[in-house]
Amino acid sequence: MKKYRVIIWGLGNVGRVATRMCMQKESLELVAAVDVAPDKVGRDVGEIFGFGKAGVIVTDDSEKAFALDADVIMCYLPCLMKKGSLKPSADNIIKAINAGKNVITTIPISYSRQSDPAITKMLDDAAKANGVTFLQIGLMPGLYSSYFPIVLSAAMERVDRVIMECGEDDQGNTSDWVRFFGYGSKPEDVDVDAIRRGISTYYGDGVWEVGDRIGYNLTNVYCTDEVFTTSIPLKTVRGPIPAGTICGHKFVWHGMVGDVEKVTLVYVHNVCNDRIDAPRIVERIRLEGSPSVIDTEIKGLMPPYDQSFETSVAPTIHIIPGVVAAQPGLKYALDLPVMNPIK
Repeated sequence: MKKYRVIIWGLGNVGRVATRMCMQKESLELVAAVDVAPDKVGRDVGEIFGFGKAGVIVTDDSEKAFALDADVIMCYLPCLMKKGSLKPSADNIIKAINAGKNVITTIPISYSRQSDPAITKMLDDAAKANGVTFLQIGLMPGLYSSYFPIVLSAAMERVDRVIMECGEDDQGNTSDWVRFFGYGSKPEDVDVDAIRRGISTYYGDGVWEVGDRIGYNLTNVYCTDEVFTTSIPLKTVRGPIPAGTICGHKFVWHGMVGDVEKVTLVYVHNVCNDRIDAPRIVERIRLEGSPSVIDTEIKGLMPPYDQSFETSVAPTIHIIPGVVAAQPGLKYALDLPVMNPIK
């Protein structure tokens, strides 16, 4: 059995799950773990998370770690945005690529040929120059949009429209970025337009990719946002949500061909989905065409918070063999062989 040597860069919630999976998989060997948190540096990465001894000491020296013999760097750094751009995240990716390693990341630099073609070219050029492959994959963007819809579309003679609906309950989410949604604030006290623009940077590329792969030649993708307030007080791990304040958003991305909507992505971020009636989270992928409808309900991809990162990390792990075997350059998961669970 081939062993793939892995470096994990970023030991937050996603990196924690990736560490456990790397320790459990026979075909993976964890050779380095990189983070800057003082409570993690200098400690065994497995023991930090209660997984037992991994035999890898966390370092804050990324250059030293990247110089080790490894097949792939798994980048799980926070998604940084500046003025609506993913450029800071792209700079980190370039650093890993220039170390001569294949790079897989959950950071949503996914189908940026539409949203930021300059970043696409920069990443593709760097990967080819270093003889390595760069790939973004995760659950969202990634499997749910746009991998699953495209795979399902193979069962249809003609696809006239694609609708993807999903969401997540942030009541147990300890990540700092949850503040972005303004939970617990009055709607008039938050910049809703800024929230819409920022979240579009994260999710919007999946709509473009679905449109391109089905052949719609989308002319525009735009986002609308419905803000919801709670009529009852709620409580989350990050603090209370008083009555009358924001408890959720329903974001809708509209992929248009002229004035006809061809691809729709609905994504809900809320808190206490078990206690509030709206916005409700729906998990389905619907294809309309011939046959008239394929309507698929997919449950469990956003499980309770303590497990929710497993569905984001798993595709980054299972696709390692495909990335290592791929020709150099920026790649998309749908262009690689079908992912199979690795042992």
